[in-house]
Amino acid sequence: MRKLVGYIFLVLFLVSCSKLENLPTIVVSETEGLNRPLAYINTTLSLGRELLANEMLVAIDPEDGSTILMDVKRSVESKNPFEYAVIFPVQMEANQTKKIKLQINKKESTSFPVDIVLSEDNLEVENSYYKATFSSEDDQRGGQINGIYLKNFKNQVLKRSHIAMHWAPNFSKSSSELYFNLEDLQTDSKHNIEIEKYRVVKERSGITDSVPEILIEGRYEFYDNLPYFLFESSMTVQREVELNLLRNDEMTMDSLFTHLAYTKEDSTITHLNLYSDELDVLEESHVSDDADWLAFYNLDKGYGFGSIRLEYNNTNVNGEPSPTHNPYTKITKSSNNGRYWNRVLSDTIQRFPVGSQYYEKNAYLIFSVNEENPDKEIREFAQRLKHPLLVDVVKD
Repeated sequence: MRKLVGYIFLVLFLVSCSKLENLPTIVVSETEGLNRPLAYINTTLSLGRELLANEMLVAIDPEDGSTILMDVKRSVESKNPFEYAVIFPVQMEANQTKKIKLQINKKESTSFPVDIVLSEDNLEVENSYYKATFSSEDDQRGGQINGIYLKNFKNQVLKRSHIAMHWAPNFSKSSSELYFNLEDLQTDSKHNIEIEKYRVVKERSGITDSVPEILIEGRYEFYDNLPYFLFESSMTVQREVELNLLRNDEMTMDSLFTHLAYTKEDSTITHLNLYSDELDVLEESHVSDDADWLAFYNLDKGYGFGSIRLEYNNTNVNGEPSPTHNPYTKITKSSNNGRYWNRVLSDTIQRFPVGSQYYEKNAYLIFSVNEENPDKEIREFAQRLKHPLLVDVVKD
C-alpha cells in the first residue's frame, strides 16, 4: 500500500513538472502578401511558473531548429506573476505562418548579435543605419531628436541649424509666443531610458512652464538593424486653456532635400519640387492631416526621410471629438531655404476644455531613392508597418 501511495505521488509530481514546462507556442502569420526581411515580435506570454535566475527563455526557429535569443522581462502591466514581455526578431515570407516553439535553457553568457548602441551620456543612439542625437540645450538629460546622421549616405546630417530637428508636439498660448518641445519640460518631469537587447526606449512626460495646463507624453523606440525609429506622443488638457496654435508630427530641416512626396486621399502619390513654384499648389490644396505618409528626398544624393503615420486619434477622455480647426499637413518654406512639415490641429485662437486629448504614433524612415521610382522603399515600409504581422500565443 505504501508503495502504491509513493508511486501515485511520484506520478503526480512528474505530471506537475511536465505541466510547468508545457510552454506556449507563438504563432506568427504574414497575411498581406508582403516579404518581411526583419520584423520584431513584441508580445506577452505566461510561462506557468517563474523563470529562475539561472534560466533563459529562447525561441526555436521552426525552419532550421536554430535558437533565437529573446529579450525577456516581467510584464509590469499584468497581475499574473508568471507573465513575461518578450521581444525577438523574425524573418517572414509573404503569406507564411510560423509556429515558434519556446524552450527554457540553462543561462549562458551569450552576447546578443546586435549593434544598437546608446552613448554613455545618453545623448546619442545608433544602429547600422543611423545615429540620432538628442538636444540638450535646456535639459542635460536630452529632449527631442536634434539631428540624424545617415550612415549609408556618407554620414550626411539631417538637421535644422538653429533649433532641434524634431519639434513635436507643439503648441502656443494666445497670450504668449513660447512654444513647447520635449526639451522644455519642467526639471522634475519624468525622464526614463531603457536599454534592452534589441531596442532603446526613451520616455519623457510632464508639463511646461509656458503651458502648464497640458500634460505631454512622448516615447521614442529605436530598434536594432531597422532604418526607422518610432515616436508616439499624447497631449491631454488638464485645465481649460486658450491656444492660438496646436500641432504635432513636425520635422524641421535645412536645405537638404530636393523634392516632397505624399499620399493623397485617393491613394495616389504626388511629387513636388521643394524649390520651385509648383510647391505653391499646397497653399490651396493641402496635404491631408491623416495622409498615410509623406517624405522629403534628395534626388541628386539618393537619400530620403519620411513620416509614416501609424496611429492618429483626436478623441477626448470621454470618447468624443477633441477641438480642432482646419486640420491638415503643412509644408513650410522657412528661413535660409529650410523646409519642414507638421500636422496642424488648430491654427486659430480657440479654447480647449478639460479632457481634450491628441495622440499619434509615427515611424520616421531613412530610405534610398532613384530617379525612376523614388518612393518605392517608403511605400514598401509603409505597407509593412501599417499591416503588422499577426501574433497569437497558443497554449499547447
